Amino acid sequence: MKRIAIYGKGGIGKSTISSNLTAALSDLGVKVLQIGCDPKHDSTRLLTNGAQEVTVLDYLRDTYPDERKLEDVVCHGYKGCLCVEAGGPEPGIGCAGRGIISAFELLQDLEINTIPLDLTIYDVLGDVVCGGFAVPLRDGYADTVYIVTSGEFMSIYAANNILKGTANYNPDRIGGIIFNSRGEEEEYERVKRFAEAVAIPIVASFSRSREFLDAEKCGKTVVEAYPDSPLVASFKSLAEIVLMGKKYTAKSLTEAELEQIVLGRTTTHRAITTEKPLPQLNVDSSPRYYTSRNVQKNEVLHGCAFAGAASTTLAVSGLTTLMHAPRNCTQFVYQLATNAVKRSYICEGTAIHGFARPEAICTNMTEASMIFGGNEDLRNSLNTALRHGQKNIAVITSCPSGIIGDDVENIIKDLSVQHPEATIVPLIEDGNVNGDFMQGVIDACIGLTKAFVNRSAEKTATVNLIGMKTIATNCLKNSATVENILAQLDIKVNCRYLGNTDIADLKNLTAANFNLLLNPDRFSMMLKQFLEDNYDLVFSKNIARPGLKATIRWIREIGETFSKTAEAERIIKALQDEYLLHSEFLRKELENKTVYVASMNRDIDWILEMLAAAKMKVQKAIVIDRPDYTMDYDVQAEYPFVQVIEKYDLQDLIDDINQQEPDMLIAAYPMAVKESIFQRYIPLVPDVGPFGALELADSWLSFLKAPTVEGWRKDGN
Repeated sequence: MKRIAIYGKGGIGKSTISSNLTAALSDLGVKVLQIGCDPKHDSTRLLTNGAQEVTVLDYLRDTYPDERKLEDVVCHGYKGCLCVEAGGPEPGIGCAGRGIISAFELLQDLEINTIPLDLTIYDVLGDVVCGGFAVPLRDGYADTVYIVTSGEFMSIYAANNILKGTANYNPDRIGGIIFNSRGEEEEYERVKRFAEAVAIPIVASFSRSREFLDAEKCGKTVVEAYPDSPLVASFKSLAEIVLMGKKYTAKSLTEAELEQIVLGRTTTHRAITTEKPLPQLNVDSSPRYYTSRNVQKNEVLHGCAFAGAASTTLAVSGLTTLMHAPRNCTQFVYQLATNAVKRSYICEGTAIHGFARPEAICTNMTEASMIFGGNEDLRNSLNTALRHGQKNIAVITSCPSGIIGDDVENIIKDLSVQHPEATIVPLIEDGNVNGDFMQGVIDACIGLTKAFVNRSAEKTATVNLIGMKTIATNCLKNSATVENILAQLDIKVNCRYLGNTDIADLKNLTAANFNLLLNPDRFSMMLKQFLEDNYDLVFSKNIARPGLKATIRWIREIGETFSKTAEAERIIKALQDEYLLHSEFLRKELENKTVYVASMNRDIDWILEMLAAAKMKVQKAIVIDRPDYTMDYDVQAEYPFVQVIEKYDLQDLIDDINQQEPDMLIAAYPMAVKESIFQRYIPLVPDVGPFGALELADSWLSFLKAPTVEGWRKDGN
């Protein structure tokens, strides 16, 4: 069976040529299938007396998979020819190219190839603008390509592009150029010059004729309406050429060559000159961006911004998260939250309120959404949420929404006008298009802050906790540790930013007169910078970090800020005494044991502090710098022996550890070192406060007492 594709600039007459060619072939007794690949679905209407048949894509959208039948999308036309219309979305929405792919996949699934045919004609939309419309050029589809063009320059320009597109697949299958005249002067000469330049013949020429219009009014082809017309003779000649199937190699021209050959002019390119500098613009030419390290350094992304944003919005009570996404993406994020709840309950006996009862909605994007657009899905889901009384909504976009270009922000703007009582926040993440997981967290914090925070809240003697890591198992433990110390100072927490809080607290963010960071990583630093830049918030110089020294620093600063110096010193003395007592206990078991530290996080001074208190000997401390972990903390300022390296060979590192042969290896992940070396991990998110490292060391003791090599297999001997 022969398969041909007819390409050309939009509106050049491809469908008219295709349907008349199909009719001419049918007159010759050829069994033809014509597939219209245009969202307008008008390719075959002249073969069916103007009847509008169901399109493949409408059928795919409206029919359950187990109810689909080939005969529902294939109709009979002139003299037994078969007709199929792929269809597509309305102009300006969805993805017509994806629609072509889906239509062809459905036809394959319905086994259209089992129909006995002599020839298939693909009538393809416009130019080869994307992979979807290039499907007929792929192997297994069209084996010959005909290009329809007039003498207009842009029509020939499109023809040249089609030759380029064909060359990307199999260049040796151009059937020829079909000249469809517009009736302009020198048209044929232009096309002839182009055809000679690309070494492809003009296989048919059609003049402008009233017969085309009159036949169209009757819902017929010229072949059917005026069988004795000279036009019909031309179509029958073309039919014979198509059946012969002679092919040529696609050769395209550069734009300069095309203009010279078709228009007879030489193209000049404007040179960029700096003789006259641009006038001074009264704008800030260096805006500040709040990015994750992965995004800033263009590193491989860890997770997607869609999931990161949702991990933040779901942690806020009183906020509905509407995910404009396929249900699989939403299910993944939902499980991320609920699994965090399970881990928190197992490890800490509590969980983030929002995660325990996540208010989540999914627009349930499907294949049909990719083709026809997801605008209505989003609008309907938002309207449903608003009808149910949900006043605070965050809309997060996934990859499909971004790929097809859904009009999310304007839909939100429109519904916000209709529902002034509601606050709808667009978080346009488009899956991982906008960045990694941490970028999504940063974006969500910034987006929610801009939407809800009251800039002029009345100041109170309270503290905001900035930089909560909602997915971390010890998230609530860390905030509770800080809050417990603040409570001893009779200082209240205003807002946990942004997790395990509610919309009311977020709105009141600027009421606190002091802000305390919970982590020294980029995530917290970006939020700090954003809040300083836009809300003039005052931050602590010290961070609520792990370790005794770090804890003393921020407690002292809080005491001075709130005129509670004496109370702060009493708390510090109690913590120091407890730390010393605990260290003496560890020292009895760990003193003089050798340690090798291999971290992927600079924030390890709390571990080194504990090792010193337990009088353990650090052979080496190495930080393998990774852009996705903490890079903003300078551990070498206090511990200059720490080596920070950017590039390393894992085997070299393992060899070095084996050569040093420490009693203990403390590393970011397990390594294939000698069995005699005891290994423990460095938590990615350590416990805040003075005792996290001591509690970690407690867990080492029982393992250290166990044999390094198991022996239970010998128990029966």
